[in-house]
Amino acid sequence: MMHVRSLTLRALAALGVFTAAAVLAVASVAPADAQRRSQQNQGEDDPSQNRQMSSAIGEQVLRAREAIDADQFREAVNILNEVSRRDMTPYERSIVLRMRGAGHYQLDDNRRAIDDFLAAIATNALVRDEVITLRTQIGQLMLISDRINEGIQQLEMAMAAGAELTVPLARMMSQAYVQAERYQDGLRYAEFFYNNERNKSEGDYNLMQYYYNQLGRIQDELRVVREMLNAYPASRRSWQNLRALYARLDQEENSFETAKLMYLNGLLEEENEIVGMVAYYSHFNNPYRGAIILEREINSGRVQPTERHLTLLSNLWRQADEFERSIAPLEQLNRIRPSGETALKIAEARFQMRQWSQAEQILTQALDRGGLSNAETGRAWELLGSVRYNQDRIQPAIAAYREATRFPTSRRNADGWIRFINGQIQGAEMRAVQREQVLIDECRLTLEAERRSIVLTGAVDEDGRVRFTEIPSRCEPYFNLFGEQIREAGMSDEEAAELQRERAAQAAAASGQG
Repeated sequence: MMHVRSLTLRALAALGVFTAAAVLAVASVAPADAQRRSQQNQGEDDPSQNRQMSSAIGEQVLRAREAIDADQFREAVNILNEVSRRDMTPYERSIVLRMRGAGHYQLDDNRRAIDDFLAAIATNALVRDEVITLRTQIGQLMLISDRINEGIQQLEMAMAAGAELTVPLARMMSQAYVQAERYQDGLRYAEFFYNNERNKSEGDYNLMQYYYNQLGRIQDELRVVREMLNAYPASRRSWQNLRALYARLDQEENSFETAKLMYLNGLLEEENEIVGMVAYYSHFNNPYRGAIILEREINSGRVQPTERHLTLLSNLWRQADEFERSIAPLEQLNRIRPSGETALKIAEARFQMRQWSQAEQILTQALDRGGLSNAETGRAWELLGSVRYNQDRIQPAIAAYREATRFPTSRRNADGWIRFINGQIQGAEMRAVQREQVLIDECRLTLEAERRSIVLTGAVDEDGRVRFTEIPSRCEPYFNLFGEQIREAGMSDEEAAELQRERAAQAAAASGQG
């Protein structure tokens, strides 16, 4: 968006500041009855009291007038050059100089035209209203000749002498002060023409806004922009200026709403404007809408599928928890510039979609490819651990989490997962031991009851030991045929075998001693 301060003086000129065709067109700035009063009050206003012209001079002036009427301006200037070398009264010289100045102007020789008009005033033969008109014309000529401050001075002198401040003159003065970068001095003229011009053009609004912008009067600037939008609701530039003003006032939400209105009315034409508006949707917690717009604009071709834009689109979908829709721009991005970072984002999306095997494959590729930052590498190992855990691959999951603990940003989470999984494992083992102990206790009670029955019937061996004909299958891992416990709860097979060897050795030792 173009900021108001980026306007150049050349750009202001394009708004219609000064054109050669307008020169001498503001003669009406003098009082409306100036010429009539000049004629009626000659005796009062004529400084020389002598406004007569000799026949010799008059004939040459008439010839020059006829040449001018025939558009033979060079001929007219030559005639008046010859006449100017004669002796003349101040009044006659003022006539010759003014006419020759007009001829120079028609020949696009503004410098000589200005010199002649100034010389005409210097004769002191002109009445006040003539001086006012001539200074106004000189001022305009100086302005279009880039003699800005001199032109302003002539126009100020015309008004000081009694020229009426009309809307056209006020506009001209305000434009001149802009070119001179004298904003405070020109403000009164800008406000006069702005407040009194009934049919304002877009350029009029822009000029008034420019003044307030340069003077730091942002609330007045905002008022003018709003007034312009009321008059020209389809003005794209005014909408842009309104957005910029809201941004300068830190009114981001108003700036966003303005951008949305521009988009809905087809006034956002540039790619960067559309992308800038879309980014606001993320900022104001509506990423889904932003993603919909950006995807549509990329598909239409108004926004190019660059790395930056595809990244923004995928982030918007991810922010909106639309992980499946984030995969397409991420995969397109990965084709443009394959990277571990992009692969990690794809894996995260697959993880959110509970696609464990695909996520694991992509994570493995990302880690193998490299190019990840330390934080991203830690995140990839942590995510890989979670993927494996969700596939009930506990030990590979712990191994991945241990890799993640090597990186500061993922260490805490990874340690937490390892403790959690180990706790689950220990809990499962403890519960298994408890179930095993219950079974052992139940088997012992069962065997003791049967032992008592066997003893009563006298079915014992020569050592007085009861020998069971069979042991219930559920009790076989824990008791032998004599009802002796051969295994504790929670023992592995190796530990149980070791226990049996120890007991056999003890029995052998006891037998030897006996």
